[in-house]
Amino acid sequence: MEAYPADYVQHNLPLVLLSGLGQRGDQNQPSSKRQESGARISTESPECQSERAKHLLEEFVALDGSQSAWNPTALPGPPNNIRWKIKTIGRSYTLPARKAAPSAQTAGADGKPASRSSELHSPLSPLSPGSPLFPDGLFTPAWFSKHQDLVPSLFLSFFDLDGEDASRDEQLKADINSTRTALTRSGYKTRFAAVLLGQKSILQAPEQEERLAAIKRATGLQVFFMPPISAKAEMATFVQGIMATLQPSCIEYYRELTKHARRKKARGAPPPQSSQHGGAAPSASAWSVRYELKQGVFEEFTQSMVAAERHYATAIEELFSSEGGVFETTASWSPRWDEARLLCDALALRVVRCQLWLGQTTGAAQSWINYKFRMKDLIDRRGKGSLTYGWSAWEGRWAEIMAQIVQLADVPSLKAAKDADEGTAVQVYAFPEKPLAPSDRLPPFNLLHHSGYWLRLLASSVRTRWERALAMPEDDRVSPGQSPASKVANRVVIYDTYLVPDPHEESPLSGEGIYDHAVELEKATVRAVEAFESRRQVRMSEQLRLALAEDLVRVGRHSDALTILVQLWELTTWREDEWLAPFGKLVRLLSDCVHREKSIKHAHLVPALHWELFALQNYEMVPESHDLASCLDDWAVEDSIVLELNDKERLSPVAASFVFEDLQSHVGELLRCQLTLARNTPATTSIPLSRVELKIGTARSITIEHETSDGSQETPTVLAKVSQLKESTDGVLGGSADLVLHPAQRKIYDISFMLREAETLRLTELTLVVETEKFELSHRLEDDSIHLASRWHVLKNKQLDSIPVPHMDTKSINVRPKPPKIQVLMHGIRKQYYTDEKIRLPIELINEEAEVANGTISAIGLGPAGEAVEMFWGSDEKGDSIRQISSLASSASDQVVLLINAPPEAMSCTLTLDLQYTLQSGPESVLSKTLKVEVDFINPFEAIFTFAPRLYREPWPSCFDSSTLGTAESPDGIPQLWNLGTQITSLIEDSLTINRLELKVHDVLGDSSCHITDPSITKQTYLPPQDRITPSFELTTQKFSLDDRRATALDLSLIITWSHPTNPTPATTTIAVPRLSIPTSEPRVLCSVSDHEPTLGAVTVQYHLENPSTHFLTFALTMEASEDFAFSGPKYRTLSLAPLSRHQADYRLFLHREIEQGEDGKGGFWIRPVLQVLDSYYQKNLRIQPGGERVRLDEKREVMVWVGESEVPK
Repeated sequence: MEAYPADYVQHNLPLVLLSGLGQRGDQNQPSSKRQESGARISTESPECQSERAKHLLEEFVALDGSQSAWNPTALPGPPNNIRWKIKTIGRSYTLPARKAAPSAQTAGADGKPASRSSELHSPLSPLSPGSPLFPDGLFTPAWFSKHQDLVPSLFLSFFDLDGEDASRDEQLKADINSTRTALTRSGYKTRFAAVLLGQKSILQAPEQEERLAAIKRATGLQVFFMPPISAKAEMATFVQGIMATLQPSCIEYYRELTKHARRKKARGAPPPQSSQHGGAAPSASAWSVRYELKQGVFEEFTQSMVAAERHYATAIEELFSSEGGVFETTASWSPRWDEARLLCDALALRVVRCQLWLGQTTGAAQSWINYKFRMKDLIDRRGKGSLTYGWSAWEGRWAEIMAQIVQLADVPSLKAAKDADEGTAVQVYAFPEKPLAPSDRLPPFNLLHHSGYWLRLLASSVRTRWERALAMPEDDRVSPGQSPASKVANRVVIYDTYLVPDPHEESPLSGEGIYDHAVELEKATVRAVEAFESRRQVRMSEQLRLALAEDLVRVGRHSDALTILVQLWELTTWREDEWLAPFGKLVRLLSDCVHREKSIKHAHLVPALHWELFALQNYEMVPESHDLASCLDDWAVEDSIVLELNDKERLSPVAASFVFEDLQSHVGELLRCQLTLARNTPATTSIPLSRVELKIGTARSITIEHETSDGSQETPTVLAKVSQLKESTDGVLGGSADLVLHPAQRKIYDISFMLREAETLRLTELTLVVETEKFELSHRLEDDSIHLASRWHVLKNKQLDSIPVPHMDTKSINVRPKPPKIQVLMHGIRKQYYTDEKIRLPIELINEEAEVANGTISAIGLGPAGEAVEMFWGSDEKGDSIRQISSLASSASDQVVLLINAPPEAMSCTLTLDLQYTLQSGPESVLSKTLKVEVDFINPFEAIFTFAPRLYREPWPSCFDSSTLGTAESPDGIPQLWNLGTQITSLIEDSLTINRLELKVHDVLGDSSCHITDPSITKQTYLPPQDRITPSFELTTQKFSLDDRRATALDLSLIITWSHPTNPTPATTTIAVPRLSIPTSEPRVLCSVSDHEPTLGAVTVQYHLENPSTHFLTFALTMEASEDFAFSGPKYRTLSLAPLSRHQADYRLFLHREIEQGEDGKGGFWIRPVLQVLDSYYQKNLRIQPGGERVRLDEKREVMVWVGESEVPK
């Protein structure tokens, strides 16, 4: 935009003048012609010099949008607030004249004064004789400067208001009135407001409110009062409040100007006026352009970009109109033609800016393209054609303008990578504002791209301009003083010099013109490269830098080109991405520059460039003279150059592949491998390698030195045997072979060596070294650059043959230790054992070595969580976990026993036997053998426990007897009888023999005693697979003291001693009984059956009500009738129980049916007597529990009674 007047291209913002806060040092009031005739504003009050005034000025300046981005969200604050241009002035200011001064009268032919028109116009109007546009001009940048820099929309005056002295109030009134009068006299409708800076607030000085009211009445003006504010946030809010209040008035100011321009356009072009000056007046189209432009600028002042764009576009149409348009009616050789082009470019720029402001990115790109095509068509029709350097300059300038607009608009979707988030993708163009149908897809360049693409167009246009300038005839490139007049006149007709130098200045024969094409091309390319690299478009950046280097080489600036090419060669992505066509051009161009400069500081580049040129000979042959060994012969190099290259940074002309013959081997065996080196390109010169270094494994290296042989140079594939490798003092294996690679030749090197340590070997690195007197070049190939060879080459009948290798990873080999030959046999091991049993596992060791062996064998068993299983060597648990093997002769055997204590919990265990031994001939080499077996330990039993109360038939202790005190040895609490039923189920496939069952008490909580009637069952019981037994135990619990009301908890375990036929050794399994909680103070009802019943067909059922609490309890007993029996006893009764007492209620039941006799003459069945026992106080039913052998609970938890002579069924 620098080529255009700044007033034409700047973004217009409402001008605000601040008077009384001092002047900013970075602002200078632009001078205006005829300023002496304008209205002058002057006040007598001193300026505000306090610190608060300075902070206030800073807050106003913060609202200045002159340097902000061209988008509606560039400034913080409320979204409806517009931006301003803030300008500070002193206490005096002169506005420009609104009307031009009348011209002086001249005498006519008869001696009388000539008449003149009484109507005066603006000093910038084409109708004013003193105007720069008089008589037929179109527009001037001074008009923009007038409204942007001179005539404000708002005039703000600031005055100090003394909080105690009111004597200066009259001066304030006079200054405010004089300012308002001067603004009115000027003819401009500038808005005016005053701000009074109070030293005290209204609360501190209430009389100030009356003074403020008096000032407002006297001035008739809106006056803002600012109390003492020190906080920056409060001051910012105050300033924003002032501007928000005055914003509608300022917008109305520009709308009035817009209406004025619209009315003038509606009246049409002014009538022509007679004048002593000749010349044609502006056409109607020119006047229409002026009025549309003014309306657009005024709309832009109010930031109404939709209306502004419409007016600008209408003005452009008027300029291009084929019916009386400015371009059609103005001669192309006229200066007014260039003025119209200048104005038209500014209008097109403003259209694009408005569209970007509105977020119409696609519309902005299309407007740019359409305007370019329209202007090209105009230049071809009416101008001097689009094949001149002037048109190329305009194209570059138009592209640069678009790049600058895109940068200034700060389009969110086109932010650079440094402004975007690290992980997000960076857009290179903005998507269309609206989704488009597939049939309406736009060409790529109709979408708005970031500034780098437009700067790339600029660079292309500069290059075209340069070419066209150099293509001009020599007669046109000399100064006019040295050419005939006819030639000079012909230049005006041929060349378009719009905003460009004349031909003899553009490209003089001397070579030093006003415009340096190379410098401008470099600047444009650098700017484009920065834009592309900031958005991670590296390839586009590289392409531009290579093109710039080519241009610099073309003009002989090899040093500058060398700087660009070296950096590009170092970091280019073409090498890694295998874009070898542009990369080859880069390398050749860099090599040419190095040889032309021939600077010693660049000598190290010569071998590296030759090395890579050999790798590119498929794409463009390098001359045969490019010999790597003699590339520095004509260079005055004093010290030898050392170059260390790698495959990540440089191309290699040699491809390498590697293969081990076997996938695995053993210590002491010969390892064979083959290394294949091949030329990547069909070159015409040989590559003399000095040595090849192979890094195998972590610390193993092999070096092959060059040794000349008599092999044929024409053989395409050569199998070479590397001499026997010898180990040096530093551990490197060294050999020799012929390392010269002839053109289009492949050499296979057969290598053999032996290892004495077990490890996994892999070729991880290969280094190719070329060493001469002046340089040493080493190229390191990493693992991923060394190919896997899939075939093994051999010589058969003097012919080279190959066989496939039967493994995939041919670059690695597993060198295993020497295999052990002592056999470890486990006799009789089972996959499944049982918990808690003791296992004896016989193990046999057989020595199949050829000599005596000494060593140790250890055993360890680990569960899934790392828990260890106890193991011992020997016949008892006193053995050790490691057993010594001493002098085990060849072919001899040794029998050992491993004792395993099975864990108490079921688990899967890994049994590991580790044998470590040495042979008599080599005690330093330890051989090992490990044997692992998975063993499962399962539970042999599953136990289910039931816990139920029973009737304690002995008398309860009396609470009235105080002769004894309850202790642990002699408890006096209420005894309670319980039954612990067990159901033991076999889980194994073998038959079990249960030798002993024992119930053990571990802990009794709650100061109680627990006595087991018969704690052990010693009867031997045979338990078939998956069968069960149901032993039971009776327990009696008793509190130490009658006063103890706490519950009792029992911790018990069931100990089972058992064995099975596979392992007759008895095993003991302990099964924990879930903790039993016994309430001791709750009432309960137990049901039992009398054992003595003289009458057949009758049974006596006894209900025992127990009250172990210390309260009197009353119960309501109700016996329900049944169809199975009749009963003798009360159907309903109440019963009161004293504390710590019990009562027995008997009911005699008479059966309604006879008992069926079985084969043994006995029989019986179950009946369900229902007795409801209700606690009268709590109104809750007590559940009746079985208290004897012939009573049980059914599935509904109701009491069932067995009637009959037979035994109770299980």
